[in-house]
Amino acid sequence: MNEHAQHPLDYLLVLKRRKMWFVVPFLLSLATGIALVLLLPATYRSSARVAVAAPAVTRDLVPNGASLDRDERLRALGQQLRSPTVLERVAREEGLTADRPLPDVAQELIDHISVELPAPIARAEPELNAFDIVYRDRTAERAQRITNRLAQVFVDEYSRSREMQAEGTAEFLGTQLRASQDRIANLETRLRAAKETHMGKLPEQTVANLQTLSGMRQQLETTSNNIRSEQDRLSLLSHQIQMAKQGQYAAPAAPGSPSMASPQQRVVALERELADARMKYKDNHPEIRILQDELASAKAEVAAIAQQPESARQQQLSSDPMYQQLVNDQNLTQLRIRALQRTEAQLQRDIVQYQQRVEATPMVEQELASVQREYDFEKENVKQLSEKHATALVQEQLARSRDGERFSVLNAAYLPEAPESPNRLRLMLVATALGLALGGGLAFGREYLDRSVRDAGAFQAEFDVPVLAEIPHIRDAA
Repeated sequence: MNEHAQHPLDYLLVLKRRKMWFVVPFLLSLATGIALVLLLPATYRSSARVAVAAPAVTRDLVPNGASLDRDERLRALGQQLRSPTVLERVAREEGLTADRPLPDVAQELIDHISVELPAPIARAEPELNAFDIVYRDRTAERAQRITNRLAQVFVDEYSRSREMQAEGTAEFLGTQLRASQDRIANLETRLRAAKETHMGKLPEQTVANLQTLSGMRQQLETTSNNIRSEQDRLSLLSHQIQMAKQGQYAAPAAPGSPSMASPQQRVVALERELADARMKYKDNHPEIRILQDELASAKAEVAAIAQQPESARQQQLSSDPMYQQLVNDQNLTQLRIRALQRTEAQLQRDIVQYQQRVEATPMVEQELASVQREYDFEKENVKQLSEKHATALVQEQLARSRDGERFSVLNAAYLPEAPESPNRLRLMLVATALGLALGGGLAFGREYLDRSVRDAGAFQAEFDVPVLAEIPHIRDAA
């Protein structure tokens, strides 16, 4: 079977045969485009440029919070522009609420407002120096008027809101600072009262308590040793006094005064002299015999004194200075022992007290730790609030004097010469292109679905048989 070659004129013949399939969609599409051009409402776009002026003071003097990048700042400005305060004021000043409720008017304004960056601005620029307030409306004059009103109201309300925000922030931080100062004063009172209550048991006094405890223990040991020494001395004095009462004690005589010695002293002295003489002489020596006779006489005198009545012995002892000295030493020793015992008892009580202080220190430290933590936290909070309050006061002063960041209308809104939408020329071109595409597609599609054979070439291509003759189309005579 031979292929039938298509000639460009064949396409024209197809359009001629299927002209209704082409013309009708084309005209419908063109009519739709014309209807849209005539019926769609025109939307006019107007914009006012607002400049962002830098603060009049250096930024180092007024620390800011977390800085926003340009896009985030632009979104924040857009939200502020759409705030109820700005929209309600614009609606009232433009008289838009005469026949419609305020919420509906505000919502309509929101739908037609946008904030954009100026076209020539560099995208790499980190800070926002200017932005455009854009408003779209059905009339050019209304778009221009409302855009100017939006820009002016936004600038005024921004300055007012910054001032109110600064005042509110300063007042809030001042209230928080005073409350924190009251809390820290209360905590100081609690901490001071707790330290006064546990005075002597505080953690910082532990080292001093341990040193004092160690010193008192050494002092107690020394006092105990002194008491034992005095008790031994008292026992010796008591024994000597008892022997003196029985007439058996003889205190050593003072050198060079033998005539003043008592009988007991004479016995002791003679015994010592006799022992010394026996080391020099024999027992039959006259010196030894004399000493033996004197010793016997002295012992006899002592025995005679011992056999005296108790009253006589007491009278004799009362006149004996050595006996009186022993009694006085006994009394003084007893006084020293009682004083040392009182000191020992006091030291024991003090040791127990200081030991309890040392043992109670961990509990006191734990009790004070919670109050101390609250105090330290509140102290740091007061410091931070003081810094923030000082910054807020500076920002409040800047907001009142308008020396901070300021907005100003750089370019007023222009009167749009042509509507932004719809673009009538573009709409007609699209409708025409769509009509041509739709009509051509329908015409050629209908031709493709028609299996009729209209010429010899198509017949031969379809059936693969030779064509002997072709009868031309005979038109009827007019």
